[in-house]
Amino acid sequence: MKHVPRLYVFGHLAAGGLVLDGDQAKRLSAVMRLGPGDEFLAFAGDGREWRARVTGVHKASLDAEVTELVRQEPAPALAVEVWVALVRANRFDWAIEKCVEAGADVIRPMLTERCQRGEGSSGKAGRWTRLAIEAAEQSGRLRVPVVEPPVALERLLGGVRGALLVAERGALPWTEAARLLAPAGHVAVAIGPEGGLSESELGQLKAKGAIAVSLGPYILRTETAAAVAVALVRAAALVTRSERPCTTV
Repeated sequence: MKHVPRLYVFGHLAAGGLVLDGDQAKRLSAVMRLGPGDEFLAFAGDGREWRARVTGVHKASLDAEVTELVRQEPAPALAVEVWVALVRANRFDWAIEKCVEAGADVIRPMLTERCQRGEGSSGKAGRWTRLAIEAAEQSGRLRVPVVEPPVALERLLGGVRGALLVAERGALPWTEAARLLAPAGHVAVAIGPEGGLSESELGQLKAKGAIAVSLGPYILRTETAAAVAVALVRAAALVTRSERPCTTV
């Protein structure tokens, strides 16, 4: 079966004509080699996906016709937020990509006592957003997660809503923690840097009601732990939603 490319389109999508320019036009025509008559899938992050057909290729733009709605779904009942301590640039890029694939709705780069603070420059924002878009395109998601600017743990704790978990080695086994998760609402998971969160930071989290959970018997890198935590939370929500009601943590 021929692979049909997926493209995130900024703005509103509906049946009718569509003009793409810049990187999006270049990607379809020069990278993916699409020409008149070739089809692609387009989504704008509103939970809908459309089939489109290229009608014309120009030097700096591409014309297309959006033909039909092929898929739509509501927003997830459970919003999953992950707070990830800043690590080296290439590793944090990987964390964003994999957290999007695993099902995160919001990614918050977190400044902690032991994190790589120099990695949170304002110039990274555009790159992080592009990585989130590309991961959403690749993974088949119909919504693009939000990647927030880096912020200190103390400020994140000031806006807590819903359940709050923190990854900590030797803490509550995940099999037990999963039973406490509600299938709907909001949950945030905090992932510390290399060397872990300080005792003071763990104390602040727990004072806000965070439950410390173990992600398994082995030591995970920050970026690995973030992706694993999101996947576990998302999977647990699906199970609890289909099998039984649960109380929130």
